[in-house]
Amino acid sequence: MDKTLMDNKSVEHLKLFADVSEEARKEKLGRPPISEMIYWWTRKPLIVGRTVTLLSLLPENTNLADVKPLLGLGREKRAFNYAPKLESIKKNAGKPLDSLTVFDPFAGAGNLLFEAARLGPNCTAMDYNPVAHIILKATLEYPAVYGERLAEDVERYGKLVIERAKKEVGKFYYRKNGRQTLHYLWCWCIKCPYCGQRVPLTNQMWLDKKRKTGYRIKPTKDNDFEIEVGMVSDKEGSKYTQKDGEATCIKCKNAISYQHMTKDIAERRDKQMIAVVVKAQKGKDYEPFTMEDIELFNKATAELKDQWANLISQDLIPQEELKESELFRVTNYGLKKWFEFFNERQLLLMSTLLRIIRDVCSEIVDKEYRKAIATYLGLMMCKHVDHNCIGVRWDPTKQITCDSLSMRSPRIIYNFAETNPFEKTSGSFHSVLRNVVDAVSFAALNKTPAKVLRGSAVNMAVSNKFDLVLTDPPYMEDVAYAELSEFFYVWLTRVLRDYYPELPSTVPSDEDLVLSKGRFGGNEKLALEFYKKGMTLAFQNIYKSLKDDGLLVVFFAHSSTEAWDLLLEVLRGSRFRVVSSYAVHTESTENPLARGKTSFMSSIVLSCRKILEDKEAYFESLMPRVEEEIKELIEGLSDEDLLSLPITDLLIMAYGKVLEELTQYSQIKSYRADFKAKFEDLIGEARDFIFREVVRKLTGRSLNILGPEASFALITKIFYRSSIPSDEALKVVRAYGLTVDALVKKGYAKKISGGIEITPFTEVPLDISPEEVERNNLYQQLLYLLKTANEKGAPAIKQLLSSYGNFGLQELQYIINLLTKHYRLLINKGEELRDSEKIELQVLDSISDVIGQPMQRRTLDSFT
Repeated sequence: MDKTLMDNKSVEHLKLFADVSEEARKEKLGRPPISEMIYWWTRKPLIVGRTVTLLSLLPENTNLADVKPLLGLGREKRAFNYAPKLESIKKNAGKPLDSLTVFDPFAGAGNLLFEAARLGPNCTAMDYNPVAHIILKATLEYPAVYGERLAEDVERYGKLVIERAKKEVGKFYYRKNGRQTLHYLWCWCIKCPYCGQRVPLTNQMWLDKKRKTGYRIKPTKDNDFEIEVGMVSDKEGSKYTQKDGEATCIKCKNAISYQHMTKDIAERRDKQMIAVVVKAQKGKDYEPFTMEDIELFNKATAELKDQWANLISQDLIPQEELKESELFRVTNYGLKKWFEFFNERQLLLMSTLLRIIRDVCSEIVDKEYRKAIATYLGLMMCKHVDHNCIGVRWDPTKQITCDSLSMRSPRIIYNFAETNPFEKTSGSFHSVLRNVVDAVSFAALNKTPAKVLRGSAVNMAVSNKFDLVLTDPPYMEDVAYAELSEFFYVWLTRVLRDYYPELPSTVPSDEDLVLSKGRFGGNEKLALEFYKKGMTLAFQNIYKSLKDDGLLVVFFAHSSTEAWDLLLEVLRGSRFRVVSSYAVHTESTENPLARGKTSFMSSIVLSCRKILEDKEAYFESLMPRVEEEIKELIEGLSDEDLLSLPITDLLIMAYGKVLEELTQYSQIKSYRADFKAKFEDLIGEARDFIFREVVRKLTGRSLNILGPEASFALITKIFYRSSIPSDEALKVVRAYGLTVDALVKKGYAKKISGGIEITPFTEVPLDISPEEVERNNLYQQLLYLLKTANEKGAPAIKQLLSSYGNFGLQELQYIINLLTKHYRLLINKGEELRDSEKIELQVLDSISDVIGQPMQRRTLDSFT
């Protein structure tokens, strides 16, 4: 391939990716149908796949202004709802798109390649994980082969399965009084080791926060308890019997340890129905459980017991072992096998559903079509499994169930929710079937089936050479796919093993690239070596599978510099050079990992070409070139653009520049004889530089003039909303030559759980006279002005500035103007200011009225 738009680096590209990021954020909130078919841990927004594919196919001289309409940005609906304008794309490409080949060796759920396939190239998707393999078939192959009729038939056969299941086990869900139960709410119970009281475990008492409905737990004389359901106060609704790994006895009030809780649940498996959610004329009502509810459950339990031997003989019960290394949140409670992750009625339901799906599929004559239908019915079942097990929780704010994988891994929920599968409610059969049918219908919009392979990037058996490799490789410890995907696979394989003889009996982990200490007995060093070696082999194989003039586009979204250093090592070891890098939003805001663990909210998109000719450079010359690249990047952005970017985007840009520079050379030398390349140091230096450069760009003043305290405060207020995680705080203070302890000692910041917070100016201890304010400490000067204006009013500022010459007026003007602009932008975006921010903005406005704007360059004479 000749050079493409993806090879280019420009401010216009940066702005295009900013628009794509905005669309990606919206898409994550209104997800495309294929993303709702079944949970998968990593799904890139479709707009991102469409963008990078299109930019990778169009020549470098294509006008970017012509690209935006082709992406479907800025329209009424989300971009994925609009078919690509293939004729316009072909015209711009200057060649037939079906002559181009695209490959993803870590295809996962297929989101990246879905839009690539819609654009017309021949796509090949591969994944090592058998669950991913099945999802890829269901997303990229079958809908394109069979078209819209496939969705109609999936719906027809799905309804048939539900109808037969209801005839068999529906009797265990319905009361005689006709009230339609939607959900059953349960609590695990333990016995207090001090007084013998039976204690239900719950982290709140709410059922419906909007209507102030909840329950009260009252101990009885026989050491049991009773439940009252009704109106509760905010205080009552927020009560709990367990929190943060510790329970409290409802009778003697003693604390009960996590160790006792897990041991008790493991040994006694005591659970109690607490309340039921019933269908109301409008919405939902909440009632205490009745003896009939208990009897229905007990009858289901008895049926399961009676049928147990038969169910085992038909292989309808998943008896695979839970892998403790990654599923300790389940195994800690004594659960050892997958079938134990369901209560008795849920397990009876799932085994019945599994048998009926087998029977219904056996009635389909066409063997290949039977395979496709079985695939979707299996996925429907797995989606319901995710919504109807003991890992499901009740959300009293939205009045819906939250699936077990909403926290990314199965875990015991102390107050779990069970769903009536036959009613139209969250997680029911009707709900999940609708999701699957909509996904098939949407996927059928793609008329070009992809080639779907099950294989390992570590041992790649792909003979073809590709024009474009587009991939999102696994990020270190992000997801232990092998262990976690067995949550689905133990059911899916029982539906599909006759149709997919290539599928293994269990999900293999031998070449599942993840940094998992648990697989190596807790040995992190061995786990890291495995991951590093596997990634290097994978990228070396990608190199072999790519044409010499081909393009590799890689996504990466890890926050640790160690991970970036490893990525750099892998790219260089595989002889790839980075030609351009951009940040784009790809991670869900609801992803708990992305909320402060290892994942950035944004990914870096790296465009790479093969190194076909060896080049060398001196290590000492690299950082100046990286700094020039970062400086040029920042200068190309307006203040408004810069203030609107998340800090992670800026950091990703800096790291990208390091990768661009270092990967150009096959050999890095040094003027020092004892040289040992530490590329992690370069990444750290780039991070420090961008922190300093951003402040310089926004204020027009260098760090030497602003001072370290003011620089730190500005970065933290603007990009972290005054509250910064501990690990990030250490990186930011390093950039300005500060320490967290020094800031805390001066009262400028305070330590909070998991981080530090800028102290609101109203709380900063500053008991000094005006002449004692430090001439070289702009932040102290700003705090003094804020406190004076707040306590004495704006006129006092005039008197202060005209009487004392130790205030840097012009620099303060820039800082005040910047903070005011920041708060105004937040308001314009519809974000709610905190109380401390509201007060600060109000006082900043009053000070601005006195000292004016920075460009006016006032003198003190103007205040007299």
